[in-house]
Amino acid sequence: MIRRTIAPLSAALLIALSSAACSIVGGTALRVGLTAEPLNLSAAYQDESSAFVGGLVHAGLYRPDGTLLPQPLLAEGAPLSSAGGTTVQITLKSGLTFHNGSPLSAEDVLFTYELAKSGQCPLAPDICDVVRTHLESVESDSSNSVRFRLISSWAPWRTRGLTIPILSKRAVEESLQRMQEGISGADRTLITTTRENIAAQLESTSCASAGDGNCEYAPFAGELERVLNASGVQLPDVRIFPVVSSGGQVLTSRNDETYARDLYSRLITLEAYLLAPAESQLAVAYPLLDAQLTPIGAGPYRISERIPGASILLDAFRAFALGAPNVRQIRINRFASESAVVASFQSSQVDWAPHLSGTSVTGVSVRDGGELLKGPSSRGYVYLAFNLRPGRPFADNVVRTALSSCIDLDGIAQSATSGSGAPISSTVTPGSWALPAANIAEAAFDPGGARSALLADGWQEGSDGVFTKLGTRLEGEILVREGLSARLSAAQSIADQASACGFSITVSVQPYRSGILPRLQYPGDFDAYIGGWQWSLDPDDTDLFASAACPTEEAPAGKNFVCWQSERADSLLRQAVTGSSEAVRAPIYAEFQALRRSERPYLLLWADAGYTLLDRTFTWPTREADAASLLYAWSIEAWSVE
Repeated sequence: MIRRTIAPLSAALLIALSSAACSIVGGTALRVGLTAEPLNLSAAYQDESSAFVGGLVHAGLYRPDGTLLPQPLLAEGAPLSSAGGTTVQITLKSGLTFHNGSPLSAEDVLFTYELAKSGQCPLAPDICDVVRTHLESVESDSSNSVRFRLISSWAPWRTRGLTIPILSKRAVEESLQRMQEGISGADRTLITTTRENIAAQLESTSCASAGDGNCEYAPFAGELERVLNASGVQLPDVRIFPVVSSGGQVLTSRNDETYARDLYSRLITLEAYLLAPAESQLAVAYPLLDAQLTPIGAGPYRISERIPGASILLDAFRAFALGAPNVRQIRINRFASESAVVASFQSSQVDWAPHLSGTSVTGVSVRDGGELLKGPSSRGYVYLAFNLRPGRPFADNVVRTALSSCIDLDGIAQSATSGSGAPISSTVTPGSWALPAANIAEAAFDPGGARSALLADGWQEGSDGVFTKLGTRLEGEILVREGLSARLSAAQSIADQASACGFSITVSVQPYRSGILPRLQYPGDFDAYIGGWQWSLDPDDTDLFASAACPTEEAPAGKNFVCWQSERADSLLRQAVTGSSEAVRAPIYAEFQALRRSERPYLLLWADAGYTLLDRTFTWPTREADAASLLYAWSIEAWSVE
């Protein structure tokens, strides 16, 4: 199960960001190392690299600071709420412009939110979900005033609704016009026939039934190229799909499979566009627009050069709403692997290396003038989820609590992650204003106490050491997604440690799409599952824990897949999202976390760590205060060289 992602405007900064600089004429420059090609930059973020670059190029009405509190960016002052919190009024700053010099007005804000609200929303999934779910309408009575009408009062709108990237209506519509001119001679029949033939051939191989990832699209690359070329659709640059060796070397410029999958996606999008009514054509065609590659934003940096598969050059936007950034240029270089990024940093060819995993920096002796930072990772946290449905082995809170007390969480976090994970006791994002100040343990490690609690509850130890009660053995299965070694290690450790408390735990490793996902969905055929959720800009966990999110036959994919049914939890979640301020909401979330630890639908195992290599010469005013935040470099315009 994948959690809703971070608000995309800030997703670029949801790492322990830092940087370094070298002198150039007129200011400073940063050399950045990334391992993945940004694929879609115009707020349609579907990958971490796109979100990273997009966060530098785009700007929203507000942006979260290091504590995830919203701060004005394009908007002037704080938003004004009325009508019980269902109406939110904002005023734009005067003199705002996009990178191309065109004015940024309320018209662009309305355009962005109406596109996000459309039934065919093409933007990042988080943008679409938030706006569709909570926005009733958006309107304006002047060039600098915008009024949002929410379906109901929802406090997270301040951080999750008002931080999305504002698009240039003119630039997007001009991009659509260029695409329409290019495909004016497209043969609809040929396009549909090609898509149907490819789908039929794939179905005949039975790969689709085993999951789309098992299908091979490469054999259709030539056919797809011919049809798309004949239709006037711009083909992707092959350099963004390299074949990389296990050692990180680029072997060839084109990975035939990923390239063909991209072509097939373009074919499907083109067909949908040709069949769409006029009012939805823009939303449907959005993935095909050239605005995806060279977006016009209002963020602190604008794209001045892009070499697919190699680099992106960003120049400071002097008319940025908060003033021209001190760092005048950012060059983002793409590398085939994290090890190549680290090597480049060590040889002083890269100043800033974000998004690094623990394995890539293990044993690294950082070069003179550099430092290695460890902080929260945007990847989020790992948990052990219990199926709470009647008849499942962990439906009884006594059993769940006993198992939790049998597990050495500190030890598992260290051993499973090789020291890169940290035990946690809250689903609130690290550094957030809603994170309790007190360091409360997720569960006390007390195997003796666990055994005593089970005995007091009527469980008896059998001859094989496994507890039984009324003929039922204390046994269960933990599901683990294949290919995730840290989670598998944790599951095996949990099974071993639980045996000392009278549990018989088996570990089942399965493919996610075909093995695990169907069991997590309705009716919920599992005992326990080790999974992960991403952090969120707002502490609201209604989508994960509300009783209404329990999967049903009508809605089988509800995110509360453990089916935690708690009236008190529901009440706290409702109170929190209608709170008038963060000061009102914070103690409610503290109480909610205490309730979660008590009723134990989840046992939190660890939070993933993120690593950043940087040169020490670069600093900014809030650096020390931001060190524990996911938004380490939220105030990018203030970065400077010592």
